[in-house]
Parts: sequence; structure tokens; C-alpha cells
Amino acid sequence: MNIAHRNAVNDSDTSPSRVYAWYVVLALMLCQVLASIDSRLPFIMVESIKQDLGLSDTQIGLITGPAFSLTYAICAIPIARLSDRGNRVAIISIAIAVWSMFTAMAGFTKGFGTFALTRIGVAAGESALTPAAHSIVANYLQGPARAKGLAVYSVGVAIGAFAAFALGGYIGDRFGWRTAFLCVGGGGMVLVMLLLTTVREPAREPQSEAKSLPRGNVRSLFQNPMIRNIVFGGTLLGCSAGALNAWGPAYVMRTFNLSATETGASFGVVAGIVAMVGILSGGFISSWLTERDPRYALQMLGGAFTIAMVTQIAALLSSNYTLFLVLLAVTVLLSSFYLGPTFAAIQSAVDPSARSFASAVTLFCINGVGIASGSFVVGLLSDLMVIWGENSLKWALISVSWLKAWSAFHYWRASRSMKP
Repeated sequence: MNIAHRNAVNDSDTSPSRVYAWYVVLALMLCQVLASIDSRLPFIMVESIKQDLGLSDTQIGLITGPAFSLTYAICAIPIARLSDRGNRVAIISIAIAVWSMFTAMAGFTKGFGTFALTRIGVAAGESALTPAAHSIVANYLQGPARAKGLAVYSVGVAIGAFAAFALGGYIGDRFGWRTAFLCVGGGGMVLVMLLLTTVREPAREPQSEAKSLPRGNVRSLFQNPMIRNIVFGGTLLGCSAGALNAWGPAYVMRTFNLSATETGASFGVVAGIVAMVGILSGGFISSWLTERDPRYALQMLGGAFTIAMVTQIAALLSSNYTLFLVLLAVTVLLSSFYLGPTFAAIQSAVDPSARSFASAVTLFCINGVGIASGSFVVGLLSDLMVIWGENSLKWALISVSWLKAWSAFHYWRASRSMKP
């Protein structure tokens, strides 16, 4: 008997309680917290890493963009195929051990090449988490509760971002950026033991008889107009929001002359706590709207992203730090709505046998194309606009802000493809 069958909660077993189902969601959320810390830790220490390793903005953009996000996206698809067939809890546990090891190794790097290699290793490990976690949550929670569960899981992104900015900035200022990577890299094994001892592999739903449902190939996914528009919209949002996440701390330090600790304590609150509220709000509002009409949740996102574009541009044009933070908070709040509704719609639209794969393809587009290109393009534009001095980064960030409106258009189109 293989481990996947032995650990699964199958039809002959007692169905897992609602309380246990939400415990699993919370355990997976903790895994997302660690992944978010590890992926965002370089953002708050861009200036220190840049000076110590002698890097340019373009090289920083490559490391925080394509080196990480594109690797994450490419590796997610083959690992997701394995998750659709194997033990997802075991796959996640191995992945945590791998990415934690590479995080710690970053503390020993000596230049651009070795630091980039450690980020590639972290990305490869983290790529296994979300597709498998989405599939597990979809098995434990049904109907409108699915968007809530995916939102609670996704809130780990915001908690981790806050911890990375606040604690990372504090540790980096006092003990150096290398110490911060070593400290964070050592925490993964605790979560590995928690997963292996308390989380049961859920039974998979049988394959649907409906041949119209997208299955485990890219062509069938993109033939579905709703999925196609959601993926395009998410990719554009990822480009705009990813650039702001990657370069926001550096922009604050350059524009408002704050230290890494001060930036982490203020920008980190916005990027972490406000995003947390946004992710949860998006999930719960989406569940409420979905009970009335599934189209309303996607239409809500279209409106939210349009407003977020306006507030993002206004924040970047502000010379007052308090006003900047207020406008940024609105931007982050509304942009964070997308996680629960986006992936709940994807999970509900595909065949149960292809849920990990569908999440991986979506992540490939949002992370590998969107976030990776946004971070890199802003770094490149910042170097090209150096004749504008310190304002080069500001105008580079403004140049990708308008993509949020384009994203809103695709989410609206996606809603028009759904049945009421």
C-alpha cells in the first residue's frame, strides 16, 4: 500500500470534521508565511545587498524578478503534475526543507552569481507549495467556503511580508543581511514535522464525467474564456503589484531618507497587515457574492483594481510620507482582494484531477510572467532613467501602475463568460 493511499481520508473513512478541515487550512497558511518571508527577505535589504555585493539596479531586478519568479513558475508545472497524482503533504514537506536550506546558503554568497543561484533554489522549492496546497484546500472545503479557505491560506503571504520587512529590516540593520538569511533559513524543519505528524492527505474527488471541464493540459485551460481572462488579468496585476512589492522599500529609503528598520516598521505594516486584511476581505466578500451570483465576485475585482491604479499613481506622486502610506494602504488593500476569488474560480472551473496543474499554470503566468517582468522592467527603467536622478525609480514604478486598469478589464470579461 503506498503512502498516498494509506494517509488519504477516503470514502470509507469518517469524513474529516469542519474543525479539522480549517486546522489543515491554518497549517498550510503557516507554510505560506514561511515561504513569503523567504521570498521577500531581499526586498527590505536591497540597499545593503547592493552595496556589499556591488550590484546594479538591473542585477537586483534580475534576482528579485526572473531569477526567482520565473524559476518558481517553471518548476511549479511539473511538480504540480506530481501533486495531482502523489502525496501532496509529503511533497510540501520536502519542498520546505529544500527552500529553507537555500535561504540559509544565501548568507554565505560572495557575488551576483552565487546569490542568484540561492534565490533560484528557494524559488524551485517554494514552487511546490501553492499548487498542492490549493488542491488540498479544495478537497477539504466545498462551495462558497472554498474562496474563504483559499483566502485564509493566502493571508500567509501578507503575514510573511510583514515579518520579512519588519524583522528582516531590524536584524539586517543590527547584525547584517547575511545573519537575517541564516536565521530565517533555520526555521523550516519545525513546519516539516508539524505537517508530517498532524496533516492527513485528503481523498481526491473522482474525475468528472463532464468532458467540457478543462483537464491537465494548457490548451484545454485556455480554451475556457473565463479561465483565459482570469489568467491574463492576474498576470497584468502581478506585473504592477510585484514591481511595487519588490521596489517599494528601496523607493521609500531613497525618496524619504529612511533606514531599513524605519522602512520595515512603516512600509512593512502596509505591505503586511493591510494586505492581510485585503486578502481576507476579498475571500469573504467573494464567498458572500458568489452565493448570489458567481459573476459578482469577479466584477468586484475589476472595480477594486481600477481604484487601486489611481491610488498607486497618487501615492508615488506624493512628497509627504504620511499621505504616501495612506494611499499605498488603499492600493495594497484593493490589490490583495484577488487571491481568494481568483483561485477559487479556477479550482471550481477545472476537473478535480487537474486542480494542482491549473493552479501551477496560473502561478506560472502571474509569477513567472507578471511579477518577474514587473520587477525586472522597473529595475531596468530605473537604470535607463538615471538622468532624472533619484526620481528615476519613481517614474519607473508609475510606468507599470496603469496595468491594473488593463487587469480590471480582463476580470470583467471573465465575469461575462460565467453563467449566472
